[in-house]
Amino acid sequence: MAENFADNHRNITFSNNVTATLRQEPGMLYGLCGSSAPYTGSKKARIENRFGRLKMEEKQGRNTDTNSTDIDSVARWIAPGKKANVAPLLDRDDSETTEVDLGSPLVKEVAAAAATYHDDMFGVGYFGNAWSGELGDTAVPFKNANIIAHGGTGLTLDKLIATRELLRKRHVNIQREKPIILLQPEDETDLLQIPEYKSFDYNGSKPLENGEIKPFMGFRFFSITPDAESMPRSYASFFANGGATRQLPVFVPSGLHRGVWVEFWGKITDRADKNHSEQFYGEARSAVVRTDEDKCFILQTQ
Repeated sequence: MAENFADNHRNITFSNNVTATLRQEPGMLYGLCGSSAPYTGSKKARIENRFGRLKMEEKQGRNTDTNSTDIDSVARWIAPGKKANVAPLLDRDDSETTEVDLGSPLVKEVAAAAATYHDDMFGVGYFGNAWSGELGDTAVPFKNANIIAHGGTGLTLDKLIATRELLRKRHVNIQREKPIILLQPEDETDLLQIPEYKSFDYNGSKPLENGEIKPFMGFRFFSITPDAESMPRSYASFFANGGATRQLPVFVPSGLHRGVWVEFWGKITDRADKNHSEQFYGEARSAVVRTDEDKCFILQTQ
């Protein structure tokens, strides 16, 4: 048996158990993307070619020329996210009693850090640039026409109606794919105070019985609290006007794609330079990008 068998086994156990915990307790946001794929390397990768809408044309007569149609084609790309890591250092007195089994506190904390990172990358990609062009070097900023202005108010019935109308105008098939709104705490409170939402006569259910945020007007709702702790890189994008305006993502999943370079990779190292303390290293790398600008919106509230 190899001399380092025990160390290798502990490394593999640590990495596998963190990965398993991530599957059991994933982040809330990155799983909302409509598609996901693994990637390698450090360059942009082509996701898909999107084509314009086609219309059939009437046949002009017997034995006439075929109605040839030029079709617009747009390539969509994804850029690698920046690598992120976590590396807690445990003194020998602590590491001797630290387990790396599934469910152990250390494994759960490292998995939570990875989930936080992947959720954070959702926010980075949602508000950031998308990429198009033959080489993926054309930046596509968020479409201003798909931002519903706050109008000096919070989340109201009128805003939900206006948002639904905008989605319909952008040809979002809300019968086939239910749109999602990410609510911040203040907006969740506003929703629960809308009479039509609270009323069984309008909603067909009682959303306040167990606190569950149930669908309304065809929208699904997910509660988030973007701050420096939970979304350190992207939380500022969820606000505007110096924090006075909240920016709520509204989207259908097929408008977003997630790329995974490293879901999680871990290694335990004996640090001789730290009195042989053990370092539990974890690394992740992912990115989220919009693939269709007319499936992603921002609803502003104050």
